[in-house]
Amino acid sequence: MATNLKVTELDFDQIKLNLKNYLQTQSTFNDYDFDGSGLSVLLDVLSYNTHYNAMAAHFALNEAFLDSAQIRGNVVSRANLLGYTPRSQLGARAVVNIEVAIGDTAGAPTSLSLPRGAKLTSLTDGVEYSFVVLETQSAIKTGTIAGSDQKYNFTNVAIVEGTYKTLKFRVDNDIATQKFQISDKDVDTSTLRVRVQANQDSTSFDIYSKFSTLLNVISTSKIFHLQENSNEYYEIYFGDGITGFKPTNNNVVTLDYIHTNGPEANGAKTFSGSDNVGGYTITNVSVVSAATGGVLQETIESIRYNAPLTFTSQNRAVTSDDYRAIIQKEFSDIDAISTWGGEDNDPPDYGAIYICIKPILAETLSATQKAEITGNVLKGKNVVSITPYIVDPNFTYLDLDVFFKYNNNLTDRSPVELTAVVRDTIDDYSFNNLNKFDGVFRHSQLLKAIDSADPSIQNSTVRPFMHKSIVGATALASNNHTLNFTGSFYVSGSSIDSVITSTGFKIDANSDLHYFGDEAVDGSVERQVYLFRIVNGVETKVLPDCGTVNPTTGVVVLNQFAAHGSPTIKISVKPNSLDIAPKRDQLLSITAAGVVITPEIDTIAVSGSTGSIDYTTTSRFRS
Repeated sequence: MATNLKVTELDFDQIKLNLKNYLQTQSTFNDYDFDGSGLSVLLDVLSYNTHYNAMAAHFALNEAFLDSAQIRGNVVSRANLLGYTPRSQLGARAVVNIEVAIGDTAGAPTSLSLPRGAKLTSLTDGVEYSFVVLETQSAIKTGTIAGSDQKYNFTNVAIVEGTYKTLKFRVDNDIATQKFQISDKDVDTSTLRVRVQANQDSTSFDIYSKFSTLLNVISTSKIFHLQENSNEYYEIYFGDGITGFKPTNNNVVTLDYIHTNGPEANGAKTFSGSDNVGGYTITNVSVVSAATGGVLQETIESIRYNAPLTFTSQNRAVTSDDYRAIIQKEFSDIDAISTWGGEDNDPPDYGAIYICIKPILAETLSATQKAEITGNVLKGKNVVSITPYIVDPNFTYLDLDVFFKYNNNLTDRSPVELTAVVRDTIDDYSFNNLNKFDGVFRHSQLLKAIDSADPSIQNSTVRPFMHKSIVGATALASNNHTLNFTGSFYVSGSSIDSVITSTGFKIDANSDLHYFGDEAVDGSVERQVYLFRIVNGVETKVLPDCGTVNPTTGVVVLNQFAAHGSPTIKISVKPNSLDIAPKRDQLLSITAAGVVITPEIDTIAVSGSTGSIDYTTTSRFRS
């Protein structure tokens, strides 16, 4: 028996060596030259076969688990076992008002119907995209008197990018579990409509709804199940007559849906009509909200992450993680999401759950999107005693003073080119690390990235500053602004040194520029905000009390001041720490215009000790 033959090797060369070593222990092959004999070819074949079988077994075992599977079909199958259906590609959605003007045409109908699938077009970045109406909508004619401007107005019409398609299938109950496959991989399943008619001559349809919960589902419930199959196509199937109604033999199933380009049409905001409506031409399309929410099909890594979370939540929202998992599964326009319980809120709000979402293109969700989440996505899933609240992201913007020293003997790049390289590095850092709710500004990481941007860069210094902007109003009562910054503020040892700075603005048409400053208040952590102007180079107070600053909590309150012409006023502060960490609804974002980069030749690196005479260091603070 081959008691000394190792069977755990996967490498071809090692497998062959093990076989050769085994044969050399047999007396029959003592004098064989295995490398030069014909037996070497046989060993190659045996080694290849063993290698292939070992690798096949290795890969097959990996594909059996969600954590290690690499083929999408296998990942999807593992997710199906957890009751998770991967999200399809989703088309960009917009809301528009559509007008059909018919002049003084006689005999026009009183009302007009805008059908599902009616086509509009949009030209975005030089590319024309098709949009279609999602739901049938009716409008009543205005201006019915002869000679008047008669119009049909369709308001708040939801449209989605893509092509409207229809498929028909015949039910065959001889097939045990008949499934109906959608022939397009780029289908937007959220637009899928399933209808069943008795036969091809029937004019009436039963509309089936997508299965979401077993609650109230009985043998006559008109539901369908949706899943992605191993070939990466979506398919539907119906109930078995016990859990959901089962269509009868020769029924005709009609599927209509939108085939979409995903995120390509995001940002579309100009539309025109392509189809006639009831024989009349669409004369005007005005935008209520631009197209957003288009995304690609859910990735393998996203499925791997979300499937266990959704299984854990069991389609019910109890913990903050449950809310996050459910919303991520059923709502597409999410760039970043944060959820936290009311007990973790500031101040505590027991019996509440807070949800903060940054959409893909905009900074905040629209009122319609918020209503969709609370009214549709979470409906029937959250605990009655817990009230969900959707709050807008709280942005703190970062300005950076960046200094770097470089050895010009180690690069062919000019200072301008090196500055561009450093700016690109900062943009990459911002894109990869910030603009998300767990996106901490880590000072040392940014320095490391800058130092590694080019071999000639010797060292760098970054001074971060935080800012927010307000829009001033002329009326005193309208200027009530509470700014919640991320983190605490730096306070110098001097009581008269301001913690905040601002851009200048006028309080009336003929005034000088005015600015905000602050000063310490005896016996209080808070500081008093005042308004001042510069007279002969001297700071002169105009309003002694127009707000407060709490450096510990990072809250600035501004009120009781006037601002001429509704100016945008930038309020800047110096963080107490070089690392800045967001909490709850806070997001950090580096503003490109606020990044000031200063390159300087490292005289010591270039000239050695002689260069130390002209070597300068960067001040920790702005002068």
